[in-house]
Amino acid sequence: MNQPSILIVDDEIGPRESLRMILKPTYQVYTAEDGKKAIEIIHQQAIDLVTLDLRMPGISGIEVLKAIKKHNSDIEVVIITGYGTLKTAIDGIRWEAFDYITKPFNVAEIISVIKKAVERRKLNVHLSNLLNNVQELGIKRDFDVVKSTLQENQPLIEKIRKIFNENAKENRSGNPIDFLEFIKVLSCTLESKDPYTHGHSGRVSYYSNLITEKLPFTKEEKNELQIATFLHDIGKVGVSNEYIFKETALTDKEWEIVKLHPIKGVDLIKPLNVSSFIISVIRHHHERMDGKGYPDGLKRDEIPLAARVVGLADAYDAMTTDRPYRIALSKDAVIRELRINAGTQFDPKLVEIFLGFLENGELIALS
Repeated sequence: MNQPSILIVDDEIGPRESLRMILKPTYQVYTAEDGKKAIEIIHQQAIDLVTLDLRMPGISGIEVLKAIKKHNSDIEVVIITGYGTLKTAIDGIRWEAFDYITKPFNVAEIISVIKKAVERRKLNVHLSNLLNNVQELGIKRDFDVVKSTLQENQPLIEKIRKIFNENAKENRSGNPIDFLEFIKVLSCTLESKDPYTHGHSGRVSYYSNLITEKLPFTKEEKNELQIATFLHDIGKVGVSNEYIFKETALTDKEWEIVKLHPIKGVDLIKPLNVSSFIISVIRHHHERMDGKGYPDGLKRDEIPLAARVVGLADAYDAMTTDRPYRIALSKDAVIRELRINAGTQFDPKLVEIFLGFLENGELIALS
């Protein structure tokens, strides 16, 4: 990637031209005054990043965001608007906008955000190259192939991680890209192969973070938990799509294979040298309070608190999204399920915290 390409989409000529002048010395810049023109350019040019206004004549900014992500989910989008609402912010998260900035924007802030987004785009290219030679990833889910590819490409993984260190030295704004961005891109690259899991880890991260706001987690633990949420299901690359997407009940043998994914996940991430905190979440997020979970049959306080948090967030996302075997549950049905399973499957204290958000309207399903 030589000079990154940026598309500025804004119906107001003042902000559009101001941003063009700011970015032109560093990037190849295209502009569009409405959504229709923006979509045309996206299909004609190799765009790395889009800055997008929400309130425009014709096609709305959110509809343009959807069209961009459907055309190429790797294109980064930064929303810049003077008419933001809670709904548009949630829609931006749902459709994986990189950031959400309100007008009038601060020049230093927008330069910093765009630089971070472009760096993540570069990283995505590196990771795509890394994973492209694993043809079975989205089809056969060959665990041994994925594992060996990660191990054989350990120098490349370290090289990718250095991108963040170099960017941190160059970034004067105090907001360097960190290892979490690397994990997010790795997770999204893997999830993009599966229509039913795309965006799952991001939603689990959001719900988990919400729960920890009511818990005595340190800042470091919250950061570690974020990384863990984006890695919690990585072991599923070692489970056949035949089982993951099966529309009927799994056989006992098939279920035993699926239940191995936390162990496979821990094995897979060893090349990334992550902490024991993260490993414990990946291994234990399917344990149950009554000891009937997997892989180790832990119960109650034997289960790490962070794993209990992710287990609840993971189950909530599963209940509120369509799956091959059923449609998403209603809000009332979800509340019933959480209450019924509090104390057996889920930590009852965490359920009460989560229901507080859900029943008070403070939590909006991102699916």
